[in-house]
Amino acid sequence: MKPSSRYLIHLCFLWVFATSFAQSESNEWTRFRGTDGRGLDTKWSAPVSWDSSDYRWDIALQGEGNASPVVWGNTIFVTSCDEEKGSGFLFAIDGQDGAILWQKEFFVTDLALHVDNKLATATPLVDESQVYVIWYSKEKTELTALSHEGIIQWQSEFEGIESRHGGGSSLMLTGTNVVFTREQEQEHSSLKSSWLAVDIHTGETVWELERESPENNSFATPLLLESPEGGSQLIFGSQSHGITIVDPENGKILLERKEMMPARVVASPFYAGGKLIFCCKGEAIAIEFDPETGKLADTVSYTLPRSLSPYVPTPIVVGELLFLYMDSGMVACVRLDNGKLLWKERPAGAIYGSPICVGENLYCITKEGEVSVIGADSTYQFKGIYKLGDGSFSTPVMCNSAMVFRTFSRLTLLGND
Repeated sequence: MKPSSRYLIHLCFLWVFATSFAQSESNEWTRFRGTDGRGLDTKWSAPVSWDSSDYRWDIALQGEGNASPVVWGNTIFVTSCDEEKGSGFLFAIDGQDGAILWQKEFFVTDLALHVDNKLATATPLVDESQVYVIWYSKEKTELTALSHEGIIQWQSEFEGIESRHGGGSSLMLTGTNVVFTREQEQEHSSLKSSWLAVDIHTGETVWELERESPENNSFATPLLLESPEGGSQLIFGSQSHGITIVDPENGKILLERKEMMPARVVASPFYAGGKLIFCCKGEAIAIEFDPETGKLADTVSYTLPRSLSPYVPTPIVVGELLFLYMDSGMVACVRLDNGKLLWKERPAGAIYGSPICVGENLYCITKEGEVSVIGADSTYQFKGIYKLGDGSFSTPVMCNSAMVFRTFSRLTLLGND
């Protein structure tokens, strides 16, 4: 018996509805700490406790890396490197079963590195049609755009970097431009420092802002703020220029406060509750900023001491609370409005990765590869520690209804079933 036309129409409607729903529910994690850099996931939930049987898949990656993954739809993109061979790798991985859909190899020349840094430290960037990856080296800086299917769309080369600790600032998207930094160290390089914007369609330089080379180059990823009125600002933190606010379309400096960052900047700036939060080695500040008018307060709202100031991990804000993960593994919770300390505890070991918040809980990976879970609350709520079996300097990401952990040489997906 042939199905009726009404039945076929009904099936087609269900398929279109299911497809549209799946697309609307897709959880893109496009750059370091998510699309807006805040590290918050409000769509999905994640387990508070689990064991190895809850991992849907766990795969080995060729080489090692510190870069966090990025996600579009059901595809996870992540980089790694083989430093002895001078090879960098970009992988596309199926989020459902962990199958490697494709991988590309890049030749990466010599680069002086901190003992904990790697050639694959900068987190890639992904949008609806392309994935972008950057490789820093002494000889050159190479930026590549590939389709989601792994076909190279363009490659652009820029001067390299020379610093004691290498490179690591991640990519970010501003409209139709990819933005990245290329900072030198004044005593270790004759090359110029600059911040650049590159057209996503052609790989051509849209603007390049030459910068003073600092004593210690920055590793922070810049922040894009877009106001409801349509204006936008691109915000950088660096030792040589402090706080810099730039027009993302043309690279024009809108505002600069050079005295604000007296030391190396590794943690990335972010915005919450009317305040910009910046960290440099030994100090964290909160300063009021209005994205609609572009007005930055003349003085900081408060400064946090070294004991409450992360160096490498980027802090996170949940509601009215600011959580600061120190490199030592100590975690502090302060009020965002005034910096008042509410609690300070050590849930786990030393940290280089940054925390994210899923639901009402904070997740962070220690250097030893242990995931700590604590409540995002004004009182300390320890939920658990779970071993991944490999070290990690990376930050967790969300892939639709699952959490992805990147260790030095592995990628693991934890379901929320």
